Amino acid sequence: MKKIMDCISAALFFMLLFMFALATIVKSDLSQTAQKYSGMPAARAAESFAADNFPIPGNWNVIYSATAIMMGQKTISGVFVDKDRLIDVITEKEAESYTDQTEIVNSFAQKYPDKTIYAMVVPTASGIYSADIPEFDPAVDQQKLIDDIYFALDGRIITLDAYNPLFSLRDEYVYFRTDSRWTSLGAFLVYGRVAPRMGLEPLNISNYDIEYADRSFYGDLYRKIRYGGVKADTINVFRNKYGSYVTGVAASADGQEFDSGSVYFRQALSQQDKYAYFLGGDYFEKVTVTTSNTSAPRLLIIKGDYANCLAPFLTPHYSEITLVDPARLDGRPLSEIADPTQYDQVMFLFDAEDFLRGEGFDGIAK
Repeated sequence: MKKIMDCISAALFFMLLFMFALATIVKSDLSQTAQKYSGMPAARAAESFAADNFPIPGNWNVIYSATAIMMGQKTISGVFVDKDRLIDVITEKEAESYTDQTEIVNSFAQKYPDKTIYAMVVPTASGIYSADIPEFDPAVDQQKLIDDIYFALDGRIITLDAYNPLFSLRDEYVYFRTDSRWTSLGAFLVYGRVAPRMGLEPLNISNYDIEYADRSFYGDLYRKIRYGGVKADTINVFRNKYGSYVTGVAASADGQEFDSGSVYFRQALSQQDKYAYFLGGDYFEKVTVTTSNTSAPRLLIIKGDYANCLAPFLTPHYSEITLVDPARLDGRPLSEIADPTQYDQVMFLFDAEDFLRGEGFDGIAK
């Protein structure tokens, strides 16, 4: 009986949706409507049209997602809905586009042969939980993808393995449930594994108190599809019991300068994207963290979003850490924002999806 009622409810929903869409089309310019959605697959065009024209547009995703899941659909707008998490799937087609990025990183290494250069490509959740994604919506083998990327890099570049520590502890809270990024725990576990390869002695977890900065975080994947069947995330922060090494944080965006005494931006917890709690998220083009460890080396991180969560764990080991987001270069050369010759080490730190996208990489090559 319940199944029959579910089908009847779904049929009524789509009937009302059709009536609304028909009325909207009659009132609109048909030629402009056709042009806007031309080139899209029919199902995608219908979904986009409804999302654009539904009364109170934010409600469309809520209704559509709930109805799609009720009808047995598991992927919505590229987001796979698992039983307890949302996963942004990297497809095999997307995984083909890394050649330009590896060539740019290699060119950078050749340009600065005296620098110690690290590369870390971090798997996204679809690489770690690929067994949970059905065969009809396959996720690319990210372990192989990252191995292929590393194989294409110059032999002088030191590659750092983030895949195995995350996969071995995949049952822990290493990725957010409603966001495409990793948690502080995921970043800490990887830090502990890669630090020795960087010549660093990692701090033990016993050195930290874990603070719950926010218990009601709904991330970018939730905002994309508005599916409420997955519970909210918690933003955890690792606080050094013996005091922070950070003495100051200077950030810049759109010609403006910002200063902070912490790598954690508490004001972000009142914003929509609470992940900006970690070093401002992707808002800044450049962030420089100075520490009390004045005799230590200086590190330049050319980064995607994942770096913001990892960088705080590196502060005990460096006198200065500068993070530059190539996606914010807007065609300017990297050296205009941060001169690599002024740093002892350089790290390329991206999640697999950001690396494949390669946004702003042309600025690194200038």
